[in-house]
Amino acid sequence: MSDSVKILLVDDKPQNLAVLETVLDDSDYHVTKAMSAQEALVALFDTDFALIILDVQMPGTTGFELAHIIKERKKTKDIPIIFVTAHFGEDQHVLSGYSAGAVDYLTKPINPTILKSKVAVFADLYRKSKALDEANQSLHRRNQELTAANKELEAFSYTVSHDLRAPLRHVSGFIHQLGQDSAGRLDEQGQRYVTLIQDAATEMGKLIDHLLAFSRMGRSELHLTTVDMNQVVRQAVSDLKPELHEPLGARPWVSTCGQQDCPATRGERHIELDLAALPEVQADPALMRQVWTNLLSNAAKYTRPRDPARIEVGCQENSAGEHVFFVRDNGVGFDMKYASKLFGVFQRLHRPTEFEGTGIGLANVRRIIARHGGQTWAEAKPDLGATISFTLPCHSSGARSRHSIGHQRPTDFAQKLEHKPSAYQTAGRDSIGGPCNPAPSSESFSSRITTMTSS
Repeated sequence: MSDSVKILLVDDKPQNLAVLETVLDDSDYHVTKAMSAQEALVALFDTDFALIILDVQMPGTTGFELAHIIKERKKTKDIPIIFVTAHFGEDQHVLSGYSAGAVDYLTKPINPTILKSKVAVFADLYRKSKALDEANQSLHRRNQELTAANKELEAFSYTVSHDLRAPLRHVSGFIHQLGQDSAGRLDEQGQRYVTLIQDAATEMGKLIDHLLAFSRMGRSELHLTTVDMNQVVRQAVSDLKPELHEPLGARPWVSTCGQQDCPATRGERHIELDLAALPEVQADPALMRQVWTNLLSNAAKYTRPRDPARIEVGCQENSAGEHVFFVRDNGVGFDMKYASKLFGVFQRLHRPTEFEGTGIGLANVRRIIARHGGQTWAEAKPDLGATISFTLPCHSSGARSRHSIGHQRPTDFAQKLEHKPSAYQTAGRDSIGGPCNPAPSSESFSSRITTMTSS
């Protein structure tokens, strides 16, 4: 009974009310009767009705007049009214009813089947409206909870920024002072301990900085504009010049053979960049620069054991109206059974002794792309390279390439690397789907291969 729909019957004649009540005698309905406008208004004051069935011809206040009163009140103005009349054929009578707020008419004598059918429709609409209202209220509560959670996150960020940094600065400062004051008195093992503490404090500082950046990433406002991805990639390459020019063996734990105990080769680093023509997108330019910087830095880092290292940047358009951007390399790759961990915070697939990092970069990439309505994924094979891909909605609704790739992802780079290097350099992009429509400024940027050497 608690889920029954409440219906108000208004008629000055008891026999008419009895007929309506008999027809609507159903457990789904709870009927309230009123024999005058005054009784109806009292009932409306206390109860939330789903429907009013109202007789037009009543002494004193007529049905039309009562309908006007009901529609003028904020609490009752949205309740549907079905008029009951013996004069339905008169146009002026009908127009008066609809102008008073009627949604439907019933003529006397009442057909029980028609009455039940119409009441069932309005009862169903009422239940769906109530369910929608409850869902909206639940969503509002959820938004309030998320707002509170964001405030707590901001408070946490403040705590991390101040309460954790202060003791860490003391540790770094004192261990640095200890290293200077005791340089001549510590044996080799003692100096090694001091160095390990300094390195650990520095790494902890980086983790705190990256964690703060990651927490702020979800709260910062997006500033969407038209972004030429070619320019953004150029900026990212410029940002990474120190890494791209880094000599082989500059980091003693990385070697050209890809093994931890293999001697590192000293000399220049050679990196071949294949930068395809890229389209314009609607995005936040600063965040897109961070995405490309992270992806290219990732590729540069994991191709250190390769000479030459090859990094390819490209884009395909799929049938869902999305650009599929990718960064492909011939680096050390990884086992796909660990792919689910790749975009997690502080998740790393290689030992710190092999490759440095905090495990935040790709997590930031996924969060940024998700905020732009896109997806991210990775494909790789151990020792055969990796491909990191992400999607963004197409900027315009212009004609798509005739080589649409549907929902395919760019071909696994490991398959290309199983061919000879010359095949990698000459393989047509049609084999992995049609290219995106390039931005106007991208002609001189397409298919450019350069050899990066240390100066």
